Amino acid sequence: MKQLLVIVFVACTVIASGQQKEPKVSGNRWVFGGNVALSFSTNGFLIGASPTVGYRFTERLTAGGGGLYYYQSIRGFGQNYTASIYGPQLYARFVVGQNVLQDGDRLFLQSDYYNINSKYYNPLNDEFNRKWVPQWYVGGGYFFQIGNNVFAGVNIMYDLIDDPNAAFPNPMIQGGISVGL
Repeated sequence: MKQLLVIVFVACTVIASGQQKEPKVSGNRWVFGGNVALSFSTNGFLIGASPTVGYRFTERLTAGGGGLYYYQSIRGFGQNYTASIYGPQLYARFVVGQNVLQDGDRLFLQSDYYNINSKYYNPLNDEFNRKWVPQWYVGGGYFFQIGNNVFAGVNIMYDLIDDPNAAFPNPMIQGGISVGL
């Protein structure tokens, strides 16, 4: 099943890139990005990172991959709980519109595939076990410029696999700020 999902993901990327007749991208085609998470509360904390490297095939199509690792510690009700999730990720993003509402904005479609190793509760032996869980999100979003090389954006993604042991919610709604270097 995992191999089939990866093949479909790659095939969709190749089909999408083959349908575009655009001029070649000039300059450096490599794209570096990702996310960093840091959260503290009176009951615990979360820290993590998910660096990515992509390749811009055309002005509209970018695809790449990376890895992720998040660690969480929670205290409450007389117990301590710690968990970590990690695994590889792949992504493809296709810009369907530019300058839609203002100069510099982008409306895009995106697909993300994760294979996450995380803890899950097994009621048969009353223990937490580790398991690899695939998640395949599809959706889209909107990015707009708010300053010189500073963008804000939001995207909404739906997990097509929707495994009950998934580490991330379904649907996933994300927002953030991007700073170009």
